[in-house]
Amino acid sequence: MAREQISSILRALQILECFTDNKTEWTLKALVKQLDMPTTTVFRQVSTLTAQQYLIQDPVRKSYQVGPRLMLLATSILSQSDLRRLARPELEHLSDIVQETINLSVLLERDIFYLDKVETRRSIVCNTRIGSRAPAYATSCGKAIMASLSEEEIDCFCLWMEREAQPLTERTITNSARMRKELAEARIKGYAMDDGEIETGLICYGAPVYDMNQKVVAAVSVSGPEYRMRAEQELMIREVRKAAAAVSRLLGYTDTR
Repeated sequence: MAREQISSILRALQILECFTDNKTEWTLKALVKQLDMPTTTVFRQVSTLTAQQYLIQDPVRKSYQVGPRLMLLATSILSQSDLRRLARPELEHLSDIVQETINLSVLLERDIFYLDKVETRRSIVCNTRIGSRAPAYATSCGKAIMASLSEEEIDCFCLWMEREAQPLTERTITNSARMRKELAEARIKGYAMDDGEIETGLICYGAPVYDMNQKVVAAVSVSGPEYRMRAEQELMIREVRKAAAAVSRLLGYTDTR
């Protein structure tokens, strides 16, 4: 494949990766600024992606959103995920016990990707969707997974945080020193906490999922309103860790510690 063709594919992927759960709609001007690319280059790529239905354009606002072909591709990937299939019964069991929203997530670059979700009638609305992404630094799942990263990987993430991390609520941690402390505590305790950092009034506890190679590959979290989560903190933490451990065993993990 010619170098120019490869570059064109990479630029298209960069554009698609801008569409996250926290930023679902982009104008051409905003994409140009975000990607630091020439307007003509971004316009050409966006036009092609729109023609192929990977993006759609709002006829009034002239902004772009994810299109049906990209959604179909994501659905296909999710339906074939062994992790999601194996974990689902454990997520449902956890949901029955704690009666709150349950998420299964994996780390995707600097975001978490929501692989599965179980809601209950008791739960308040939690603005996560299967197939969506969220900044890892603002989530319990993100911190639970990142706690297992090497020091070099954490250094790289913290350098990026200092430049790019944006607060989502008044409690969002964007300071790299505080994040290092959070990750160190998560490593010791075996779980991480999102204390209203991604959504005001919402608390989440997340625990890591290991595979047969002793590697953290995902995380399970329980989310609910602050008043309930604080009152039932011990139960929530115990049960989310048990659920994550059960999923880990299904993946072939054996605790050798």
